[in-house]
Amino acid sequence: MPPELLAAFEKSICMCIRSFRKDGAPVDTPTWTTPIDGKLYCYTDDRTFKIKRLRRNPNVWIAASDVWARPSTAFYPGVCRFVLEPERRTEVFARLKAKYGFHWYISLLGSLLVGRVPHRIVLEFEIPADAKPL
Repeated sequence: MPPELLAAFEKSICMCIRSFRKDGAPVDTPTWTTPIDGKLYCYTDDRTFKIKRLRRNPNVWIAASDVWARPSTAFYPGVCRFVLEPERRTEVFARLKAKYGFHWYISLLGSLLVGRVPHRIVLEFEIPADAKPL
């Protein structure tokens, strides 16, 4: 990941994931994020349309953003991977908990109440170090 982009994500509230529908139409989705080892991580419910789009096409555009998916950086090309390793999943959740604090607990409470916790899936986004903004 380019260093200037990594610095932006360390300060950013969210990242905007631009995934693509079957017809090629872009869909912007804001998610909480944390950088680990030069990659970006987030989590989401495995039943969402975002996951269906990413299973079909793991190529995405990524930008730092606010909670309404308004980008604060240019978009960069990236590739999504579903994280299945328990150790990495634990690390991602610990980092997100540390970054978002009180908001993490409110979100967790809501997820527990509606039964979303068993459906959480962790996503890894890799942006090449030599990537140019789109």
